[in-house]
Amino acid sequence: FLKKCAPQKPIALEELFVGNTVTVYSRRLLLTAYADDATAKYMAEKREEAFVLVKSRDLQRVGRVIAAMQAEGMTMTDVTTVTFDATRVEELSTALPQHARDLVSGTSCAIRAMGKDANATLDRILPSTADVVRSMDELHARALSEISATGSRARASSANSALCLVLPSGVGNLGVIIDYLVEKKGFELVNVRSMAMNTRAHAESFYSVYVDALPKSDVALMVEELSSGMCVALQVSRSENVDKLVDDLREIAGPRDPEIARVLRPESLRARFGLDKQRNAVHVTDLPRDGPLEVDFFFHLGDFKTHEAQQQPQRIF
Repeated sequence: FLKKCAPQKPIALEELFVGNTVTVYSRRLLLTAYADDATAKYMAEKREEAFVLVKSRDLQRVGRVIAAMQAEGMTMTDVTTVTFDATRVEELSTALPQHARDLVSGTSCAIRAMGKDANATLDRILPSTADVVRSMDELHARALSEISATGSRARASSANSALCLVLPSGVGNLGVIIDYLVEKKGFELVNVRSMAMNTRAHAESFYSVYVDALPKSDVALMVEELSSGMCVALQVSRSENVDKLVDDLREIAGPRDPEIARVLRPESLRARFGLDKQRNAVHVTDLPRDGPLEVDFFFHLGDFKTHEAQQQPQRIF
């Protein structure tokens, strides 16, 4: 039977951590535990958890922060913009008094990551500052993590904005992609949300508008890629030339096929980070009228992290 199947996409070691989902021959598998102590110890050495909070004043530098972390081999496990309830922040302010007031002043970005000696690495490359908060000790880390967990996902108007969806194949370059959009191309980062589309139905629903516009085989590949792992939705906007927002974003993304993109637009995101027509790093809004609809799909609608009821969680060995 397996001889008739397409080759399985290789699963990288950094994808194998408790809580993540991987796709093996079209089946979504949730990693719930390590099968023995030796595996747990081995993975723990490579998968130390770290937490960073980028406050609202420095939100546009999120890409630079993530890029620095990824350059050190760290894997992003959750990247989400959040807003905080003043009462909850006040309750935990004894652990981080110098930051409590800032946390309720706007939209912050909570970043969870894993990597070998992750916290020591962050001490070296990303010292805590007024706008980028690091978990410097156990109490501090617990307070930051709890505040982040009890914060609400940030929401903003979807008008005059567009979507750049970093696909599973592009998440390894998430920081560079965000930094390129914001620092090099002048887009404003409004919201970020990482998620795993653990049901094909979610991916099929999102791409349903392409069913009559593209070959069925192309749409099937797009659905397979989007549902294959964690993706990150970016809501972007800008104050000038808003009428050309979507056109410019599409040009920055480049042609859908990375091979064509490398010839026609070698500086585009798909030319730089796309692997093939299926794993082409990003999806971006195609038409101006679709911008608010796509933003709403990811930021104002359901919970995409819910696993299928029939899915049987598997242990890794």
